[in-house]
Amino acid sequence: METSRSIEQGLKEKSFAKGVEREQVSGLSKPNSRVEADVCAADGSNRQSSVMNPFVDWGFKYLFGTERNKRNLVGFLNLVLELECPIVDVEYLNNENIPHEAGGRECVFDVLCIDKSGTRFLIEVQNAPISYIRNRILYYTCRLIEQMGQPGEKWNYNIDKVYSICLMNFMYEQDPVLKREFMLQESYTGTLFTDRIHIVMLQLPCLEAKSMSECNMLYEKLLYLLLQMKKGMSTIEELKRQVYEHGLNEEIRETFLNVLDEANLASLSKSDKALYEARLKSYRDNRACLDYAIETGIRQGIEQGIEQGLELGEERGLMKGREEGLAEGVAQGKLEIARSMKNKGLDIGLIAECTGLSEFEIEKL
Repeated sequence: METSRSIEQGLKEKSFAKGVEREQVSGLSKPNSRVEADVCAADGSNRQSSVMNPFVDWGFKYLFGTERNKRNLVGFLNLVLELECPIVDVEYLNNENIPHEAGGRECVFDVLCIDKSGTRFLIEVQNAPISYIRNRILYYTCRLIEQMGQPGEKWNYNIDKVYSICLMNFMYEQDPVLKREFMLQESYTGTLFTDRIHIVMLQLPCLEAKSMSECNMLYEKLLYLLLQMKKGMSTIEELKRQVYEHGLNEEIRETFLNVLDEANLASLSKSDKALYEARLKSYRDNRACLDYAIETGIRQGIEQGIEQGLELGEERGLMKGREEGLAEGVAQGKLEIARSMKNKGLDIGLIAECTGLSEFEIEKL
């Protein structure tokens, strides 16, 4: 463990080393220097955080999808996938998948890259709960595989491996865990059918660690850091201090520190900062609309259910009937809540968790 003096020295050296001008990269302009972070505040407060939210689409692509931040992406992939042979380098691919037929569905991936062996890596970030998230990531994966097809009789279906990683700021199942990995295998013996498809689903709300030291796995520590950046309650220097104090090996520590340096909003050019703030506003607006829809659906469902229950009880003219009607109204309210949430495209599992109804009951609505 480094002493406090060595930590302070490390922070100063890191800040000095990052003071040099950045290289020009495609699609992003070049800021002149790095500046110490200001005091951060949570989203929605009067003070604006000086730490980039990595779950804003522009922010994630900036931190992991640009040429100069390629080492951030390589570090991310190695930590999340925990490969026996670590990835050394990748090449970014066009993240737009255009359908062959007119009217076909276009796919735009958040980050897409390939390594020297031909293995492709797809990363998708999803902030709002959506139905069929598992089908969506499977569809994206299959679109990548479909791209590998070659015309002519000589092609022998030799396809490269695809890793698909989905980061979700919601939970899609009733008994969620942070990380689930899926491959095609025989249902009785577990024999692997093919290793060409490997899907990783990360349900970020499952990470409840209050500090980096509470994280058991290295990928958990990186996700913890990204979630702290999203909250915006700590400065860049405070987050760096956690990284230094945690005793990570040099390579991982440098990856974490570089992510934080790149996430310093004070170091962005005016044009890049304007792009980020526009996407941040859209992110917050979408979040507010979702929260309002859920709250409104719940309130209307309860009010309508209780009203129907009271009317039913009064019609029976008995106190027992009134009580039964009220109970029935509450039950009806749950159905209305579920119907409203389902109509807004929320995941069936999430609706079941919020209302207490079974997925079968929700499917029938």
